Amino acid sequence: MKIGIDIGGSHIGIGLIDDKGIIIDKEERYIINSSEKSTQLEIKQENLKQELEEFIINKINQYKQTIKIENVGIAVPGTVNKTTIIRAVNLDLENYNIAQILEEKTNVRVHLRNDAKCSALAELKYGNLKGYENGMFLCIGTGIGGAIVYNGKVLEAKNVPGYEFSHMIIQKNGIQCNCGKRGCFEAYSSIKRFKEKIAKEFCLDNLNNNYIKEFIINNLNDVRLRYIISQYIENLAIGISNLINIFEPEIIVFGGGFVDYSDILLEPLKQQILTTNLLFNKRDDIILKLAKLGNDAGIIGASLNDKTPIFNE
Repeated sequence: MKIGIDIGGSHIGIGLIDDKGIIIDKEERYIINSSEKSTQLEIKQENLKQELEEFIINKINQYKQTIKIENVGIAVPGTVNKTTIIRAVNLDLENYNIAQILEEKTNVRVHLRNDAKCSALAELKYGNLKGYENGMFLCIGTGIGGAIVYNGKVLEAKNVPGYEFSHMIIQKNGIQCNCGKRGCFEAYSSIKRFKEKIAKEFCLDNLNNNYIKEFIINNLNDVRLRYIISQYIENLAIGISNLINIFEPEIIVFGGGFVDYSDILLEPLKQQILTTNLLFNKRDDIILKLAKLGNDAGIIGASLNDKTPIFNE
């Protein structure tokens, strides 16, 4: 058995995974922003490292009591190497050698990977990227994570994961991003940003996905809401079209919170990309799909052995 851990911008999930990529057991805790109401158990920001470590160590040791653990992998939203979170801007974590800490407490080998790369690996092995030579995975949630599949393998830079699509500039001197730059793709096109704009415009005090989606569905005739949706889709299409122009993928698979709003956003996004003057090479054959594994893709991908093929030369 293997353990996959997904540390997201708003949650941490731990799963026990069998050799077929099936989650046998899973537990989640949620990191909740002060502006987001939830009945879920919260992890307080000021004690984030301590809470993460305690939760993970307890679950690993719990599983070890009855099951032989072959591998523990952690998916992280940011720049990592195999042992250290170098920088995760949405969690305010830097140079955090979490793997060493966990190994010392559990006597189990632990490795790290970027979360979008983990999700892409899982979708490539078990999900909607399977069978495609060239594709793209975009995890659109608290931030935007990305991965490229080239010749059947996930691309990764040599020393760091790379392919930080979220921090390409789509607006000069634009909105301040958590990374310190201005005008980043993520600052305009994350689902978090989408929800915050709606909440601010309509004085809502709840950023829960189900609440915001229900509000949208019930107010689709509101001119202000339609404008926000239109602007969001336009910004998202600009960023994605830039990536299409560079990588020319056969398929783009979407994960993260975007999936919760896909029935509202996916078709208009596709039309914006294909029918406006955004693509250098005109295309009508790009396949847009949602992650088959949903929010479990990160956990399943993290559990894969860290020798799973990644093209980095």
